[in-house]
Amino acid sequence: MNQVTIHWDVVIALYIFFSWCHGGITNINCSGHIWVEPATIFKMGMNISIYCQAAIRNCQPRKLYFYKNGIKERFHITRINKTTARLWYNNFVEPQAFVYCTAECSRYFPETLICGKDISSGYPPDVPDKVTCVIYEYSGNMTCTWNPGRPTYIDTNLETEEEQEYLTSSYINISTDSLQKGKKYLVWVQASNVLGTEKSKQLQIHLDDIVIPSASIISRAEDINTTVSKTVIHWNSQTSIEKVSCEMRYKATTNQTWNTLKNLIPILHMSNSQNSTCSQMLHTYFK
Repeated sequence: MNQVTIHWDVVIALYIFFSWCHGGITNINCSGHIWVEPATIFKMGMNISIYCQAAIRNCQPRKLYFYKNGIKERFHITRINKTTARLWYNNFVEPQAFVYCTAECSRYFPETLICGKDISSGYPPDVPDKVTCVIYEYSGNMTCTWNPGRPTYIDTNLETEEEQEYLTSSYINISTDSLQKGKKYLVWVQASNVLGTEKSKQLQIHLDDIVIPSASIISRAEDINTTVSKTVIHWNSQTSIEKVSCEMRYKATTNQTWNTLKNLIPILHMSNSQNSTCSQMLHTYFK
């Protein structure tokens, strides 16, 4: 880490943590125990077993029932002993579900709730790739984006090195007030959940090199009939960045293909007042 500090002034570490949120009932007065094997959070497509064990006073359960999302299960249930039963699922692919079990103590009384539990299935994260960071002029933020890969079906939180959390999926805005102009930064994204952890390649950036100038505003266009027909485009420059080149795209209204003119050299005409950048008018000529 010391070696990195020598070569880079600041290191920004962006970590994505995938956390599980309860989707069912969170407070239950249990009269027994329910558990899931291999775990309550597991890889999507796995085979799982849900066990229910009754501990109801003055009750020897005649039958034990399982429910998933309020619907009674009727198959793949095995009675293990007087108080315990197992529900088996093959290739479980639901991202989230709430399961609970009940006991029938007597045919003359309603079912008694034993306990319930939220279960969740998903995937380990893919390696985040295509990490890019830009600063849009006047935005006040550095915006970093990346490709998170396939959905993990688990809620996503973003945590910075300062342990600030953000709800995010594939981007984050970092205030430029917390960054130092002219500094070099090292940026990476780490994706992690209970099923695995992956880290992106490191991105080396210099703040001065990632600023995108504010777009100019086109004020008018006019055709000039000379020996060679020309069109003059007038626009107001909105950027305060010096030494920028101009690029223009144009196409016929009946054509879907855009033509691009790059590295245009503007001819600058100042208004009489010369008191505002907004009063500058740029003229570019092209055939």
